[in-house]
Amino acid sequence: MSAPIQRNQQPGWTRFRHGDFECTVVTDGLLHMGPPRDTFPHADPQEIDRLLADAYLPTETIELDQNLLIVNTGRQLVLFDTGVGINAELGVKTFGKLTGRALSSMRAAGIAPEQIDVIALTHAHPDHCWGLVDDDGNKLYPNARVCINRVDMEYWTDLGNIRDTMSEHMKDHFRGAHLNILAYRDVITFLADGDEVVPGITAHLTPGHSPGHMVYRIASQGRALLNWGDLCHHQILLLKRPNWAFKFDSDSAAAAVSRLRVLDWACGENMEILSYHFPFPGRGHLRRNADGYDWLPTRLELEAPEALS
Repeated sequence: MSAPIQRNQQPGWTRFRHGDFECTVVTDGLLHMGPPRDTFPHADPQEIDRLLADAYLPTETIELDQNLLIVNTGRQLVLFDTGVGINAELGVKTFGKLTGRALSSMRAAGIAPEQIDVIALTHAHPDHCWGLVDDDGNKLYPNARVCINRVDMEYWTDLGNIRDTMSEHMKDHFRGAHLNILAYRDVITFLADGDEVVPGITAHLTPGHSPGHMVYRIASQGRALLNWGDLCHHQILLLKRPNWAFKFDSDSAAAAVSRLRVLDWACGENMEILSYHFPFPGRGHLRRNADGYDWLPTRLELEAPEALS
């Protein structure tokens, strides 16, 4: 008798130690970006195909993970970004049924949204801030304060920035940010370059992909982990060709400048990386290679952190 096909998977989370901090990565699911030639509109299509094929990746479509980092400092729980959310008119409706899994992944990891003390947003794009509220606009993280760069918040929550010439998806960027972020208007902390979020975690301004995009350096026991949000979307295309433009950049030239600066910084300090959109859990190191970089993923830890320390 043959064994039945198993269609279930393990819950979408993993955990590791970073110095004194306990880190958990939860997935919000996969984003299907469509043809790479559309996603990187100014790149040579043949070079896109070659780079992807050389990495044994499909050339007809790109999928991006959503890796949400939660850091337990021993005193506070800090969540970085929130995923696309569960709102019926935005969230899963916009990005598909494989998304909107952050809360279920978090609960599977033993963390309740009520326990989150701080939400540090890298920027206010849909897949990073639309998971703050439910269908009725109620806070999903009732005890959390939200940290964000002022420029980014003010730009994306201003409905006056919507233009008739925009696609409905781009208009939703503003509507969704307005709905989600302003629900926390009384508990927002604005971050500038170099500001401390909580002890051990500092924000660094990296404008370009979004006007006030920020990355976060997480330091403990002499080790540094860089949570870089949308600084770099793809582990092959934007590491091998860090000057390339990404479809949803606000300012592609500025994004490339920020990307190159941070890639050099991360290599210079030998920082570990937590990348929002790289293959789950998005944890690894960089290695310089000619004009670009190689991605060296960290082994997925299968034992509990206390068994590893």
